[in-house]
Amino acid sequence: MKKIKALLILLIMSALLVACGGNDEGDNNEEDAQGNDAEDKGVITIGNAPYDYETPPVEITKLIAEEQGYEVEVLEGDIGFMFLSMQQGDVDIWPGLWPNIHETYYEKFAGDFQEGSTIFDGAPTGWVAPTYMGIESIDELVGNEDIVDGKLIGFEPGSGMMLTSEEVVEAHGLDLEIVSGTMSSMLTEVEYAISQQEPILFLGWRPHTMFRKYDIVALEDSKGYWGDDSFVWGVNNDFESKAPEIYNFVNNFEMSIDEVEEYLYQNQDEGQDATELAKQWIEDNRSDIDAWLE
Repeated sequence: MKKIKALLILLIMSALLVACGGNDEGDNNEEDAQGNDAEDKGVITIGNAPYDYETPPVEITKLIAEEQGYEVEVLEGDIGFMFLSMQQGDVDIWPGLWPNIHETYYEKFAGDFQEGSTIFDGAPTGWVAPTYMGIESIDELVGNEDIVDGKLIGFEPGSGMMLTSEEVVEAHGLDLEIVSGTMSSMLTEVEYAISQQEPILFLGWRPHTMFRKYDIVALEDSKGYWGDDSFVWGVNNDFESKAPEIYNFVNNFEMSIDEVEEYLYQNQDEGQDATELAKQWIEDNRSDIDAWLE
């Protein structure tokens, strides 16, 4: 009987220990689940149109959002796609608005997105020619379109600059063919023409390494279609509630034209990694970034 009682006591104690251990494990699992939920802030989608100047803010913001606990996806597409995606909520933020050259899109999508911070001001945009051609204004092309072989070399047909170019041709009464293509195809033609000292008229803007690499001039526009523009964040209307600190960030973010061009030059011409350049910029501007997030 004593042996039976001892055995029963041991069985009861073992059962109690297992029960307590199971409860502890269950509590720990519940805490882990709660902890994982707390760290999982969701996914932020950053828009990225096929233009080099968007790379620095995209890369920098991606790293900052990941630091804050978000997963980040980058969605690529043309200008029209970006405006539509902001409207539909497929893109949360996009560093690609140009209020002047995107005026048509601003009108079409009015109220469907917000403007974030102005990343930089005073960026020249328009038609560009090599200085060896000796022209300084669009007016000089009127009736003399043959000096540029009757062509304006452009890129994606749905871009703001291409749409504005159509208006410029009509406003000045020019007999010019607007040649569409891609950014890379345009730059390839520019590289070849300048290397051969041949005439060429193409689309240009800052920030871009073309103004570091070539001796070129932005043509004056007496009709006022071209001039300085601002580079602005686009923000989905519901983004503030989704990611408040990143919403603050894109409403305060600033990066000068010179900084963007230096980033692009180091990345494209010196072969430095885009992410590493973004990390260095973050390190150099950490105090500003911390303030932008608050």
